[in-house]
Amino acid sequence: MRYLARIGDRKLSVEVTRRGTGRYSVRLDGRERLVEARPAGGATILTIDGRSLEGLVGREPNGGAGPGEKGYAVSIAGHVYRVRLADPLRQAAVSAGPRTHGPMEVRSIMPGRIAALLVAEGQEVKAGQGLVVVEAMKMENEIPSPKSGRVGRVRVRPGEVVEAGAVLLSVE
Repeated sequence: MRYLARIGDRKLSVEVTRRGTGRYSVRLDGRERLVEARPAGGATILTIDGRSLEGLVGREPNGGAGPGEKGYAVSIAGHVYRVRLADPLRQAAVSAGPRTHGPMEVRSIMPGRIAALLVAEGQEVKAGQGLVVVEAMKMENEIPSPKSGRVGRVRVRPGEVVEAGAVLLSVE
């Protein structure tokens, strides 16, 4: 999968290829690294190029991330990097998406389990901002807001199992 990464003013091209359970080949601006990822509570521990150098990755709930981006705090050797990842195709879809008015229902794109609610009723959201994380087959998929507005009724809870097309919440 290809991403554009933003670390401060620096922009990088990132390509991630799965090499087995918890193992990835990560190419940063043409330089390849082998990465192993292990879940640890709400974060992920990384081992890079088989060395004992470990990194800790934690999700930042939309802290400074723009439309179509996800924010992360990555700690390597005691130094914290604020990383913004964007899927170029998703970002283009968000920016080119239709401008809609009135309440919109946000539906699950697949059957799965609600892993996290990223917003609360009444919260202001921006187009492309993550609303709900649906887990299916050990993959977490963040459902973005279709437009800017205010979160209406939230119809699901973490841990709940939903079918594809189920209404998760509304954005007004």
